[in-house]
Amino acid sequence: MRVLHVTHQYYPTVGGSEKYITDLSEELVRRGHHVDVFTTRSVDYQTWRNELPRYEQLNGVQVYRFDSWLRTPRKWTWMHYGFQHYWPGESHLYEPLIFLGSGPVCPAMFWRILRQARQYDLIHINNLHYSHAYPAYWAARRRGVPVIITPHIHAEQRVTYDVGYFRSILRGSNAILADTNEEQAFLLNRKFNDFVVTGGVGLQLDQLPPLERAVSRAKFDLPSDAFVVLLLGRKVEYKGLQLVVEALLELRRTRPNVYLLAVGPETAYSRQLWARYGALDGVIVRDTVSNEDRLHALNASDVLALPSSGEAFGIVYLEAWAYRKPVIGARIASVSSLVEDSVDGYLIDPTRTDELAVRLATLYDQRELAQTLGQHGRVKLERRYTLERIADIVEGSYIRVLRRQCTLARS
Repeated sequence: MRVLHVTHQYYPTVGGSEKYITDLSEELVRRGHHVDVFTTRSVDYQTWRNELPRYEQLNGVQVYRFDSWLRTPRKWTWMHYGFQHYWPGESHLYEPLIFLGSGPVCPAMFWRILRQARQYDLIHINNLHYSHAYPAYWAARRRGVPVIITPHIHAEQRVTYDVGYFRSILRGSNAILADTNEEQAFLLNRKFNDFVVTGGVGLQLDQLPPLERAVSRAKFDLPSDAFVVLLLGRKVEYKGLQLVVEALLELRRTRPNVYLLAVGPETAYSRQLWARYGALDGVIVRDTVSNEDRLHALNASDVLALPSSGEAFGIVYLEAWAYRKPVIGARIASVSSLVEDSVDGYLIDPTRTDELAVRLATLYDQRELAQTLGQHGRVKLERRYTLERIADIVEGSYIRVLRRQCTLARS
């Protein structure tokens, strides 16, 4: 098959949906398919600043990057104003403000898809709520090329699905690849589409090799006997950073050997939070790190705590399981479909500091239990969430869409 993947960002940009489409593209190439990627030159969705080269071949994938309009403070204002005034009456007049404010707006990408769409057997759009999706969808439909979308919907966040042109993409696509069973049910219940397949995100396990614990701890100046809580990801408000910090402070009153390792890109929110708390004993903060150090952070920890209230899936939970670490996530639909409470981790109310502190204390006091939960997570990962398994599902969905297309063409 000749496949075009269209995505808001691509490797080396950090993020769950970026990793999903990067790994999937490379696995499909390994299986003998031709995969091109159209994306932006950005590594930062806050600004859509153009930084990366316009073309690269990465592990057999042809990656074409296009300039996007910068996301200025004014455009953020447009987006917020658009959402605020759209939902009361769902007036289409406000949709352009949402589109222009969200970005990335890439006119050259749109025209390239419109010209070249028929070179591909199908077009797979990654991520619904950014502004690359609708022009790519429109161009593909205009040229009669089948469209598949992986929307990465956050059911708790209307901004990821509940706008008129978002819904038109979901209804008009030939197939939707959901991340979780809950997302699949959400889409089917709202009758967005009748062809919704649960895929998910998979890991290539040979890219997460065993590491020496002492080496990993030394990377972050962590005591060898410390109990280490890891928060890994972009430090935005909904990821639960403040909740984890407050739970740590509560826990250290009785268990001073607990440390927090907070790793991931800093944001305006996190900088304000660190400034408000000042210097904190037992808290080690790192901004963006290399992939090698990311793996060392996972290996150095005793538990991953990411009580995020806005996840479509949560690939970082899989990564923690790869190193046999228990995980703590928020009790929301997407995470609840991945993490089994008290089996491979814990689910908590993302507003309850005390609930998180109790779960951390349990894992601190019962180290064998922590190891058991982490091992159960590793077994689940190997059974269901390898890259090979996910690629089987996606590849099968492509084939089904193309067969349907052929059947319709003959009828």
